[in-house]
Amino acid sequence: MRTSKRSLTLAWDFPVYTPPERPKAKAAEHTVVKEVEVALPREEAFAWIHKGDKRPLLVLRECNKCKGTDDALLSRTLKNEETQMLARFFHCVKLPVHVLQGAHPFHALFDEEHPPHLFFASYDGSNPLMMRGVYTQGDLFKAMYSVLDREYVRDARLGMRELLKVFSQCDMLDVKEDDLKDRMEKEIEKNGPKSEKLAPIQKELAELDKKRIQLREKEKQALDLGIKPALLLPAKDAK
Repeated sequence: MRTSKRSLTLAWDFPVYTPPERPKAKAAEHTVVKEVEVALPREEAFAWIHKGDKRPLLVLRECNKCKGTDDALLSRTLKNEETQMLARFFHCVKLPVHVLQGAHPFHALFDEEHPPHLFFASYDGSNPLMMRGVYTQGDLFKAMYSVLDREYVRDARLGMRELLKVFSQCDMLDVKEDDLKDRMEKEIEKNGPKSEKLAPIQKELAELDKKRIQLREKEKQALDLGIKPALLLPAKDAK
């Protein structure tokens, strides 16, 4: 249904590096300094990528073939619901084709001789897990669960079950809402917008809105698996 379908839409982050502002030139100076793109050091690049989000990273590099699509992550022939649900536990980042160019600010993330199309890592770039060559959906699931097991306190499988329950309840609300709106429309057509029979229907619709708020809170709780404390420490302090 529409609510669970919206919830499964991949929420990509498209980071853009903004260089620090230079001091403004004096009025008498007419020379314009053009900013030149320079690759950031790896640690600094990851700092720009994660933006303070401590969830594990899922970083996808677009290519000319998959540009503008999610084909590098999702299968065209298999069901993708589990992949999309698992991705909710990651900070999903998509970088453009030209990230392979040496001067791109985030080039350090893909500066290997054979850069991966997709990789996972802790928020600061540590513990990288590269997806190279051709990989199956099973390979992808195995990699995603291994990262989630490493990064989170709670089991992602439990979180998945909780999300499925929430989505099922949301779908039931969608069906009920459609039925109530259909009844309302027919009642208006039959007896006009001042019909006394509309008030009970509107009351039921208001109750559905309250239930949706409760389900959104349950969804938020299901997604909060708790990042392991050691992973939140600077690398030199983590044991």
